[in-house]
Amino acid sequence: MADLKGVGLDIGTNMLVAATIGEDGKPIYKRQRDAFLRIVPKSDINRKSIRRALEDRKANFIIDNDEFIIVGEEALYMANERNLEARRPLSKGVLSPKEKDSLPMIKLIIKSLIGQGADDKLVFSVPGEPVDSNFDIFYHTEMMKAYLKEMGFIANPINEGFAIAFSELLDDNLTGVCLSFGAGMVNTIVCYDGDPIVQFSITKGGDWIDVVVGKALDLNASLIQIEKEETNLDLLKPVGIIQEALAVYYNVLIGYSLDTMVYELKKAKLPAFRGPIPVIVSGGLTLATNFVEKFRSQMESRKMPFSVREVKRAKDPMTAVANGALLAAIL
Repeated sequence: MADLKGVGLDIGTNMLVAATIGEDGKPIYKRQRDAFLRIVPKSDINRKSIRRALEDRKANFIIDNDEFIIVGEEALYMANERNLEARRPLSKGVLSPKEKDSLPMIKLIIKSLIGQGADDKLVFSVPGEPVDSNFDIFYHTEMMKAYLKEMGFIANPINEGFAIAFSELLDDNLTGVCLSFGAGMVNTIVCYDGDPIVQFSITKGGDWIDVVVGKALDLNASLIQIEKEETNLDLLKPVGIIQEALAVYYNVLIGYSLDTMVYELKKAKLPAFRGPIPVIVSGGLTLATNFVEKFRSQMESRKMPFSVREVKRAKDPMTAVANGALLAAIL
């Protein structure tokens, strides 16, 4: 990848997305599910049969101490088929220093997306400091920088919300509010003339929804995740008991995010905006039908410390962070 001008890398809890510039000057996106499943063979014959089955279904896997580690999309499906939980290298948006498999797995996934660099500039996303938990993002940031340097990249971090601002607010002089509703966290940032004034995160997101809905219905969280992602979930017209429960907890998460934003921004010294500002929502959760309508309705019921011009979803919620990181890399 030595001919690259730059790379944008969205290191999300549920999905990693890489953005590069194609020969036609337009962004090219590659994505990989942030999940892995470890399978322990019962015998030598079983080991051979498992390998053949994995190769037949074209699963992305490695062999570690005679155990099979499946990564990416297939890990989620195979976990659900076996009534197991797929594991994540990331927890609530960051690497866990307590999870010994985290760094090797995230390395494997990143390498499958961007390969080896040759002093290419790379900007990768990091979450904001959480306001409802006591962990920090520094271990995650430094470990990612060190690994990406090993891969041959000149790597720098960018706040996830700020990356969305680069992607969606250039026509507004990088002024507005961006919220990223991801699997592990909801990231919020307020920008004014290209300056990130306030940035923070909360540690609830799509994974939290999967868990609480699973507990409420006595179902596997991986099954809830698949239902959430692969069915036409309409938050105003849910169909069936799972979608009804999902709609309830989407509503709870949106309300919690907005209440936290109001609280945090009232403590901050916001600039005197020249007029009403745009609010951008992005991330996988915003793909649900009528998400923006739900968000707008809840926002209108609260007193915001700024005037809102419009609420809109990012042009592509799944690639907005990677696109913004790419733009930051090639500036």
